[in-house]
Amino acid sequence: MVFHPDLGYVEDGVDLTDADLYKSAAQPFGQATILPPFSYQSKIFSDLEDEKLWTRSWIAVGTTQQIPNPGDLLPFTVGRHGIHVQREENGDLVGRFNKAQHGGCRAIPLQCQTGKKTKCSFTSCGYSRDQHVIPVEEIGENTPTMHQYLGLIPERLLPIKVETLGPFIFVNLDQDSRSLLESIGTLPGTVDLSSIAQQNWQAEQWFECQSNWKLAGRAFFETENSSENLLIDEHSTANHYVLANTSAPELSKAQASDTDKSKIFWLFPNLLVISTFEYTFSVILQPTSMGESLLRVCMYDKKNSTTVEEKIPQPVQQYIETVLARAESYQQATDKLTCPGAPELTEEMIPLEKNIAGYVFQQYITKQIVAEHEYFWNAPLYRINPVA
Repeated sequence: MVFHPDLGYVEDGVDLTDADLYKSAAQPFGQATILPPFSYQSKIFSDLEDEKLWTRSWIAVGTTQQIPNPGDLLPFTVGRHGIHVQREENGDLVGRFNKAQHGGCRAIPLQCQTGKKTKCSFTSCGYSRDQHVIPVEEIGENTPTMHQYLGLIPERLLPIKVETLGPFIFVNLDQDSRSLLESIGTLPGTVDLSSIAQQNWQAEQWFECQSNWKLAGRAFFETENSSENLLIDEHSTANHYVLANTSAPELSKAQASDTDKSKIFWLFPNLLVISTFEYTFSVILQPTSMGESLLRVCMYDKKNSTTVEEKIPQPVQQYIETVLARAESYQQATDKLTCPGAPELTEEMIPLEKNIAGYVFQQYITKQIVAEHEYFWNAPLYRINPVA
């Protein structure tokens, strides 16, 4: 059955929307703990994130270069919701819920209610794994792909908001949301996403990570923990974090020389942009289960090369793999706190959050989780008045 949010988000008798659960994580930097372990492990918390975060925020889903031709279609599962963005004949982008929200099933199978995206012939149905971009040639007329995503009358599908910033495509499932720029606000002067659209798109590659998506994002900033990098008052409720002039040793492997400085930018919740001397690469975070995530990596060359590669260069792959290993170690450490045979968990046992980017991000997350709003669990899946 479909989760009914009016029943609450309760696990073992604990209401996961209770702000008191997150008080220790909201303390000043240096005193704050990491988020409670259930936020990286719990199916109920994953449902809560779907309701409070994924369906009410601007979510990065891809880049404009991935769907260059009219009819090209980019699938993406936002939380539990299968959506797609398609290039129209006039060049605009349109976003819709997929026609097959529950695949070819009359009801959602039990194996699809576990919180882990399943491998299924119905991709991006909201519970299954996504496939890559679908070129217009593969959609065709009266094909399974067309019926799965578009149906016979795409104009009847429930629309979603689509906006771009630089080369990045964002969607928002909340029809009452503010625009992307209003939601983001003013970004630091050191961040210019628009300029990336002028760089040469080179390659895309997906990486599987055996950790919660929040830990995967945090892992990109592990080597920079100095409080000098953060003005607490300015960023404590921010929707982004930027680390300029980093000299992380593993990142320098992806640069022209060890003396070059790089920049890492995290636009919450799920877009990271890493800029080095030679190129820029973006990382889109996507949860695939409570303890697993997918990193969609695209690379841009700052030089004049127009070559399109199947995979990103080896130095960048090695850097990403280093980050993945770090994120997985975070997940393992968190799991040990609540594994069978572990002592009963107390607040004193939860580690301090020593990572500044992680601290700023968890302030953002907890603000979303404890926010109160009206639920729309029974919203329609189709337009009441289709566009003519």
